[in-house]
Amino acid sequence: MKYTYFISDVHIGVRRTEEENKRLAIFLNFLEQIQEYAKSIFFVGDLFDFWFEYKYVIPKAHFIVLHSLAKLREKGIDITYLAGNHDFWLGSFLKQELGIDTYQDTWEGEIDGKNFFLFHGDGVAKRDVGYRFMKRIFRSKLTIWLYRLLHPDFGIPLAHKVSGTSRNYTKTINLKDEKDYLDFAREKFKNGHDFVLMGHRHLPLYHEDGYKVYINLGDWLEKYTYARFDGIKLELLTHEIPASSFRSSES
Repeated sequence: MKYTYFISDVHIGVRRTEEENKRLAIFLNFLEQIQEYAKSIFFVGDLFDFWFEYKYVIPKAHFIVLHSLAKLREKGIDITYLAGNHDFWLGSFLKQELGIDTYQDTWEGEIDGKNFFLFHGDGVAKRDVGYRFMKRIFRSKLTIWLYRLLHPDFGIPLAHKVSGTSRNYTKTINLKDEKDYLDFAREKFKNGHDFVLMGHRHLPLYHEDGYKVYINLGDWLEKYTYARFDGIKLELLTHEIPASSFRSSES
């Protein structure tokens, strides 16, 4: 049986520590494990903690992940990448070099006869008005052009610093917005979608509304959760992490 997988908020490159290296190894091992069973994979935003393409430069720290994605594509596995609030500056590299379809906001389509709606989920919270305003500014062509004027050795570290501030803010605000996400999903159900999947909140959630299902995909910073669809059933699952993976070097 072949599955469709959905993953969000891996935040690769969030920090350069031994713990981060172990987390990266766990994620890459997961991709290797599922390659036998996957027919397609959807990354629903924030695969990278930061992504920006200069004309001739991409962040070198992401090379090992890009290599793993390339191997998946070589095996015929379709990959779709939705922008999140940390990696929204997607350019042409992923599509042209790896054959990965990219979307700046939402993805709507049919998978095995079921209607899916995918969205990272940033800006869904009703009280997050300021972010929705800033989102339009950050994604504007003028902002992207101006940022490219910065040398990559300055621009990339700066973005990582801002990214950390954004992540901490999201962690605080999202503790109170679950109803907004459920209401958003129910509107999509009314429009004929069977399954709605989002991320951003870093809080995994499986919610059934009759025969309809809303899933928040959680994250790969702490929860290691993902969704899997077999053509009939959509499940929210947790990747099992060996207890020794994050044992300190002092133990």
